[in-house]
Amino acid sequence: MGLRSAQLEQGAASGRSREEWRADVNEVLAEVTAAVRLGQPAALRAALAPTAGWADRQRAHQAHKHAVEIVSTGGQGLPEIGWARLFLEMTALLLDVLEEEPAEPGLLNAAGVFLYELGEAAGAKALFKAALALDPKLPHATKNLAAATERGRARMVVPLPRPLVLAARALGARATSLAGKAKPTAGLTLSLCMIVRDEEEMLPGCLEAIRAAVDEIIVVDTGSSDRTVEIAESFGARVLRFPWNGSFADARNAGLDAASGDWIVYLDADEHLVPEDAAELRSLTSRTWREAFYVVLTNYTGGDEAGSAVSDLQLRMWRNRPEYRFEGRIHEQKTGNMPRYLPERFEPTQIRVLHYGYLKSRISGRDKARRNIELLLREVKENPSPFMWFNLGSEHLALGDYEQARKLFDRAWNEVQQQDSWHQIGFVPLLASRRVKARRDVGDRTAAREAAAEALALYPDHTDVVGELALCAREDGDIDEAAGLAERLLELGDAPAAYSATVGSGTFLALMLLGELRQEQGRRDEAEALLRQALTEYPDFVAPVLPLATLLLQRGLEPAVVEAELPVAKPSARLLLATACFEGRHVAAAEWLFRDVLQKQPGNPVARVGLVESLLSQKRWDDAYAEAGTEPATSPVATIIAGEMLFAAAVPGEGQALAAALSRAEALGVDQPQLELYHAWAEVLRGAPAPPELSEGAGNAALVVLEALLRVQEFDAFEQLLALYERTAMAPRERREQLARTYLRRGFLGSAADEWIAVVNQAPDADALVGLAQIALADGETGDALAFARQALELDPLAAPAHAVIEACGRHRAIAA
Repeated sequence: MGLRSAQLEQGAASGRSREEWRADVNEVLAEVTAAVRLGQPAALRAALAPTAGWADRQRAHQAHKHAVEIVSTGGQGLPEIGWARLFLEMTALLLDVLEEEPAEPGLLNAAGVFLYELGEAAGAKALFKAALALDPKLPHATKNLAAATERGRARMVVPLPRPLVLAARALGARATSLAGKAKPTAGLTLSLCMIVRDEEEMLPGCLEAIRAAVDEIIVVDTGSSDRTVEIAESFGARVLRFPWNGSFADARNAGLDAASGDWIVYLDADEHLVPEDAAELRSLTSRTWREAFYVVLTNYTGGDEAGSAVSDLQLRMWRNRPEYRFEGRIHEQKTGNMPRYLPERFEPTQIRVLHYGYLKSRISGRDKARRNIELLLREVKENPSPFMWFNLGSEHLALGDYEQARKLFDRAWNEVQQQDSWHQIGFVPLLASRRVKARRDVGDRTAAREAAAEALALYPDHTDVVGELALCAREDGDIDEAAGLAERLLELGDAPAAYSATVGSGTFLALMLLGELRQEQGRRDEAEALLRQALTEYPDFVAPVLPLATLLLQRGLEPAVVEAELPVAKPSARLLLATACFEGRHVAAAEWLFRDVLQKQPGNPVARVGLVESLLSQKRWDDAYAEAGTEPATSPVATIIAGEMLFAAAVPGEGQALAAALSRAEALGVDQPQLELYHAWAEVLRGAPAPPELSEGAGNAALVVLEALLRVQEFDAFEQLLALYERTAMAPRERREQLARTYLRRGFLGSAADEWIAVVNQAPDADALVGLAQIALADGETGDALAFARQALELDPLAAPAHAVIEACGRHRAIAA
């Protein structure tokens, strides 16, 4: 009978429940315990005899494993002859099992230990060597082999009666012979199973990387309308049509049912095996003492090239058994029928799979997060669990709905603690870090710190959590504390893959963060050195180009010199350099760089936004309007570009163009407050009276446009829009404070001071006093800045920006000294 047939027979014959099997194992072990307590070898053999006929060989293995533990510990309390007889019997039983399946490293090691205790060093040594040949990382086996080698060299003898010595010697000879049979199993086959739909973009790269490692490709198509099926068939795949029913588990199981390989590996089309790891993946098929393997899955979560990533261990390859199937509509899980009670059956590997499905461009293009939420809500109704609440929270986090994400993460955290060994459950470390992030994202940094303390008590080396604390400190204005935490990140290094932590959180991301913080501390040379180190040591990580280019431009270098100094050949790096030039008011250079990126990547939406904004900054209204009109309506930045079109038409007072831009914006779904604002502006441009009142949302939209007008110094348009801003439903005090902050950001210190002085004269508050302190600091008046900051702290002792001003004043005085 072949291995595949044996697996099918086992699956068919083992239809008993887990509770029934657990009861059978416990009954056997109770009899084993009684036999050991009485020192009766025959009773020990009789207790384990039923396991030979068990259809579920994993339960039989469980019984043998625990019997070894009982005999090892219980037999030592017996007289010398009593424990020796038990050890002989247990060794013989293990060798009987190993005769049927020699490739069992754990049992080889256990039999070797018993032989070692019986004085049979040669047989023990052979078994330890065989165990290590199969599993070089087997716990204790290396130490055991060294001990057996030393005992054999010293010719040590265990004092036992001669009949027992002869029996042990016979078992040693049998063990030596059997050790030679303990080889990995050759010739087993591997099936790749996938589900796809409209994946012509990603599927070729996925299949090309793994095709040499597998014997069979099963692709379940759930309704593609592009070239997906054609591409799959060109790689020799067997394609199954599966009408989509809303359940990812059902679709995946259709592929598993069709697979004929001895092993299964599953991938999605946007998951690519690192090609160098294909041979190692293939080699796993020979390890029949395992039931499943974990791979290191790296999820890219940012931009297409420069984005962040998180890595975690995921179970992606397992024995093809009919009882191993998926459950759940989304974020589907393998069923509990896998022998999780035998951790040695599951091996983590270093095989790498890169997952691009969470890149923001793909999420935006396919509306993936909203689709996931819909499916998860259906799943939660059917099968509520902490894992489902966690997944639902993660989707809300991806959409920027931080308050809802926080509620869901808190619910998952509270409920998962009701489970046994809850902190060891696979998703909990990631839940811990996302729970902290969601609290920080809603602005509740006190609660974020509380959640971080809980997380670090369980996972002290969780760099994502330490990183969130650093961001909390930075947002509170405590740059020194933030820098100290960034240094701690570098000391920790990247977190274990089991935490699903952000890749680079203890290396290149920490270097970049510390570089930015050093810049904020005024330590520019250190900042530059750290950012250069990040680019040098991690060339694939181009994000430091933005802060480093900003530093170099501030130092007075021309954009062309900065371009020559930095590694900006990749479009993503050039995009960052263009952004630094734009922010540094080198708009002509920025325009050229954005155009260069679009020449290489015509569909790059971020570059299009940058180019339009560069043209707007040069007051080339017609060019900006025309360029904005080239962006497709299906683009993920279509509504942003539509807003730029509105601006390009309104500032020069082009009423007809503005009307056309408003029609386009409405069709694209631009948010209502922005439309309300521009409709009111269009009325003013036509000479009609302005609406008596605009919504508070329109006021927030006006602030964005007012800041843009200050940037390009279009003061006539600014006065027009300011009149509309003053008609909004925002509270007058809030309206003044927001306008003051806008003036301050654009360097109009006198205008900012006028707004905050008006607020203070009405009724002083900490925010206004902090604003006046920031203006004084920007003017170099550290004495006035300190006075205003201290007054602010009298009103609000926890006002973090006031503390930041005081710290900045100290640094200014130290530099002056």
